[in-house]
Amino acid sequence: MESDAAALLSALKKPSSNVDHRLALFTSLKSSIKHNRVPEECQPAIFECIRLAITASTSAALVQAGFSTLSHFIKRLQLQKETQIITTHASVLCSIVGDKLGDARESHRTAALQLLADLHHLCPTEVDALIHDAIKGSNARAKDTSMSWVVKVSRACSTC
Repeated sequence: MESDAAALLSALKKPSSNVDHRLALFTSLKSSIKHNRVPEECQPAIFECIRLAITASTSAALVQAGFSTLSHFIKRLQLQKETQIITTHASVLCSIVGDKLGDARESHRTAALQLLADLHHLCPTEVDALIHDAIKGSNARAKDTSMSWVVKVSRACSTC
C-alpha cells in the first residue's frame, strides 16, 4: 500500500501525468484500502492524495475518485479505530469538501453531502460550522445541498 500511495502522490503532483494513469492508480489504492489494514505510516500520503484529487480542477473523474477513496478511507480507519488523521485534519478536510457543496456538478455536491454525513460523528463541530456557513452564504447550490444534509442527518437521528 505504501508503494501505491507513493506512486499516486507522485502522479498527482505531476500535471503532465495522464489522467487515466492517475485514475488507475486511485483504483488500485482504493482496492487496497477496502481490503487491507491501512498502515499508520501510509495515512498522511493517502490523505494528501485524496486532498489533491478532490481539489483537482482538470478532471471530474479524478474528483469523484478522490471522494470515493475518502469514503473508503474513513470507513477503514473507523474499523481500525485510528481516526486521528481525520480528526487532526478536520478543518482542512471540511474546507475541501465544503467547497464542493456549491459545485456545478450534482455528482460532486452529492458526494460532498454524503462525506459530510460520514464525517459528522468524527468532527461534529467542524461539520456543523461548515453547514451553518453554507446555509448563510450566497451560493444557492451550497445552500440547497446544506439543507439536504440537514434533512439527511435529521432523518438518520430520528431512526436511532
